[in-house]
Amino acid sequence: MTNGKVNSYIGFAKKSGNLKCGINAIATLKKAELLIICNTATANSFSETDKLISKFKCRAFISVTDKVENLSGKENCKLIAVTDKKLAEAIINNSGSDFKEYFGGHKV
Repeated sequence: MTNGKVNSYIGFAKKSGNLKCGINAIATLKKAELLIICNTATANSFSETDKLISKFKCRAFISVTDKVENLSGKENCKLIAVTDKKLAEAIINNSGSDFKEYFGGHKV
């Protein structure tokens, strides 16, 4: 299970409308500060995430210890985007071993 601080920041993003769930919803955004993909996502989901990383020029992480659907509260969700810069920075700074940075290309 992901550490409490990261869960709290994701909860803040959700409540403030700064969290988007799902590839299709995220693709319609004009900006994203952070993408988090589930370690159980398909190769196609990783490929779509690569495109979104290029589009937004943002950082991306793989959730190692928890499913993204648990983090977001949305069933079957494999990708989330945080659109607020400060919340994204807080998540990155507190991610620890629960997340692994993803640079694109293929599942790491």
